Amino acid sequence: MLDLLGLVVLVIFLGISLSAFFSVLGFFFDRRIERTKEIVETSLSRSFLVGLINFIFFASVALALFALANRLGGREILGLLGLLVLLPVAIGFVFGLAGMVKLVGTKFAPNLPVSWSRQFGARQYLPWVAFCPLWVGLDCFLL
Repeated sequence: MLDLLGLVVLVIFLGISLSAFFSVLGFFFDRRIERTKEIVETSLSRSFLVGLINFIFFASVALALFALANRLGGREILGLLGLLVLLPVAIGFVFGLAGMVKLVGTKFAPNLPVSWSRQFGARQYLPWVAFCPLWVGLDCFLL
């Protein structure tokens, strides 16, 4: 019973923290996220495929660097290089997800005032509970 309660608290906390994160991200990078949202609206399947291919490529390069660092024993520079390869992918992933959150939020609540949604993050919380596309978000930033 306690595991279930902990899981419910974790999901609620995660939803609130992601809502706050994407609200702040939308505040600082509004034009970039709006452009990402427009790309998702126009070419959803293309964004999915290119994002999937980019993710597989960069993840395999980083995994090869991590394996090489492990095999050579104590070569932390290769592990850091692997993390450096994953950093742009992670940044693109966050911006792409922010664009998807904005798109899905405007679809779920189109008549919500912008000031209210920015202040309380209502448009950002609902998409995280209902829909979380991973691959599309990565490429929408890269396009």
